[in-house]
Amino acid sequence: MLSEKMSDEVSDSWARCVSSGLNPFSNPKKIVISSQELKEARQKKEALRRIIIPELELLYSQVAGTNFMVAFSNEEGLVLDTIFDKSCLKEDVGKSVIPGSIWSEKICGTNGLGLATKLKKSTIVSGKEHFFVNHEKLSCFASPIIDYDGNTVGIIDASTDARSREQHTLALVNLATRSIETKLFINQFSNELILSFHPRQEYLSTTSVGLLAINGDGNIVGSNSNAKIMLHGLVDLKNQNFNNIFTNSFSLIVQDLLNGKVIKISDYLGSSVFLTQNKNFNQNKDFLNLDKSYACNNCKDTKIKKQRCTLIRATFLKTKNIAATARKLGISRTTIYKHINN
Repeated sequence: MLSEKMSDEVSDSWARCVSSGLNPFSNPKKIVISSQELKEARQKKEALRRIIIPELELLYSQVAGTNFMVAFSNEEGLVLDTIFDKSCLKEDVGKSVIPGSIWSEKICGTNGLGLATKLKKSTIVSGKEHFFVNHEKLSCFASPIIDYDGNTVGIIDASTDARSREQHTLALVNLATRSIETKLFINQFSNELILSFHPRQEYLSTTSVGLLAINGDGNIVGSNSNAKIMLHGLVDLKNQNFNNIFTNSFSLIVQDLLNGKVIKISDYLGSSVFLTQNKNFNQNKDFLNLDKSYACNNCKDTKIKKQRCTLIRATFLKTKNIAATARKLGISRTTIYKHINN
């Protein structure tokens, strides 16, 4: 029954279904929660849904063909929202994937949405790859939405009849989820400096960038999945200081970053990336919490000098230690003395 071309992931899913006692020739259970339960489940994801619905609409407009639908489910495979064409309602896909339906693997067998929920990665389950014979007319393309902590917070799914399968569909679904993850990250760290970086400068405006959220001390308080991949092998990014990862001192480049410049820097493994302030960073926020009275007398003549001096003095007030301040900012002790003694 299984095709030799089936991936190990699909084959493993079939094995789990058999072990769970599911019968591929029987009618799969159709579990649909009540309208009140669906309302409550949507309310729990309301903030996320405000970001996702426009992305679903865009995804739907990008996918060609009839008998097509796109859906958003929570991390457990419960479908919360769908968008579909009218012809879809007459076919299996429109009758099966509806708001309130649960598509976990243990209930619906091998399917795209359920497999993405189980594996926490993008999946395609097409035609006879589905465990239940009743689902053989479907092709499902699903991708999980991962937050900055690595938790799955939902699934984006596109489903159609197998005859209309498009090879590019999963790529479009992946783009939609990456866009959602970027917006979630920006919302989460709206009060911090958000930096975008990529080995290729022309990619800085795409969803493939690494994102770092930096506080006024130069500490990394958040990073997206792309950042974790590109900086793999260095240090655990969370709560690390910028200067422990990159060879360029944060205090020396922060002003250029705040001014929107693109800077080429290197990490301690020797890899070079292009770094810039994310365009969604709140320009009105006084990121460094600079106060004119904090700058020493020798640094009040220009804005750049005041901001750099204020950062040095504020860091010293927190650490109460010259050496610790020097390590944190990546500058010499002599420089620190000059700013705190004037």
